[in-house]
Amino acid sequence: MYIGTSGYYFSDWIGTVYPEDLSKSQLLKYYASVWKFDAVELNFTYYTIPSYKTVVSMLRKTPQTFVFSVKMPGSVTHEGWKNLILPEDDIEKTLSALQPMISENRLKIILAQFPYAFRYCDDNLQYLQRLRNMVKEPLAIEFRHRSWDNEKVYEFLSSSGLSFVIVDEPRMKELFPYKPIKTSRISYFRFHGRNEKWFYSSTERYDYDYSEEELRVFSDDIAKMLKESQDVFVFFNNCYRGKALQNALTLRSILENTVLRS
Repeated sequence: MYIGTSGYYFSDWIGTVYPEDLSKSQLLKYYASVWKFDAVELNFTYYTIPSYKTVVSMLRKTPQTFVFSVKMPGSVTHEGWKNLILPEDDIEKTLSALQPMISENRLKIILAQFPYAFRYCDDNLQYLQRLRNMVKEPLAIEFRHRSWDNEKVYEFLSSSGLSFVIVDEPRMKELFPYKPIKTSRISYFRFHGRNEKWFYSSTERYDYDYSEEELRVFSDDIAKMLKESQDVFVFFNNCYRGKALQNALTLRSILENTVLRS
């Protein structure tokens, strides 16, 4: 089981959960050595393809047991499907940049998070299949729109060896519901928070602090997945002022004191 946060650097974490005087170059090392997380989800790859130097630097700042989930570029998940054109060049460049992680077996999975506008239809299913055909590394698919919540989709994910991302987000409109379903050997949880200003404010969207009671409910589902999966990833994306970090530490403590001791 791997628990961590969706990203490790945010300006409002400095002086909130990171020490005020910690330099940006020290953050990942602090994340791994002081908080003792064993995984991180890299989201900056959505915006830019990392350099070889950047990837190697992250590997050297973390122990060999520390692993990564890396987010697909926005051109793949937020643009290409609109014209049914898979941006193969961006995928190839991303995979090439990640080769050091792949070589050390520390890139455990790639995350493809599709937007609310990405709706269920045959063309979009075919787009996912083309993406699967091109990416041979373990691949997790996150949906935001409720139209993807149907058995045909889960059967497609299972037959294609794709991991379904179990999301928790506000229970509103047509957002995808929380459904702890397993479609591959890897189970993947992402907790976004339940702020109902989801559609109105990108700043406040991830401003949510899970209660211990809420986290204990999640721990039961995670425990079940641990029995059925080879790997389980749990990432908190409610990053506002370090709340993701605090929730991840609390959930880890709950699991250590219950599931992992049994």
